[in-house]
Amino acid sequence: MWFNIDWNILALDNVPTMLRKPTLAYFIQILLKPLVSLYDKWKNWRQENIYKLEHTGQVCSLEGSLNDKFDVKDRRIYITDGQLHETFYIYTEGEQQNRFMHTESEDQTIYLRTEGETADTGLDFIVWVPKSVYDTQLHALHAHIKFYKAGGRRYNIFIIDEF
Repeated sequence: MWFNIDWNILALDNVPTMLRKPTLAYFIQILLKPLVSLYDKWKNWRQENIYKLEHTGQVCSLEGSLNDKFDVKDRRIYITDGQLHETFYIYTEGEQQNRFMHTESEDQTIYLRTEGETADTGLDFIVWVPKSVYDTQLHALHAHIKFYKAGGRRYNIFIIDEF
């Protein structure tokens, strides 16, 4: 591409042929050192931005970017839903079909799951990370997730139970 430039070769190509000696080549390389350093920083910055653009807030993409940055070797970071169980209704109160569900001596309320299992937990997704990552890079994890997540999505970071 147009941005892949070897500054040393470019500079030596612009020197007249009769002046191309090793001492002048070394001198030109020394003069170009700050420019080459700045160019390398720009190339790294460009690669980081391309990586950010290639990843989104989707679960698979966010998991991949978290594992790429924080757990490269083992890739143990994963994301689950915030609500433990879907709320399941046998019937609504308006349907008034509760006369055959219990006897008179039993309690009239039937619970399939507790309220804590089906209620809004305040989280849209949960990020599970190893304890070593949680202890050392918690703030970086929060910053990374906030960068990629959709606005208004609520999350929390929990530690994976490792045996």
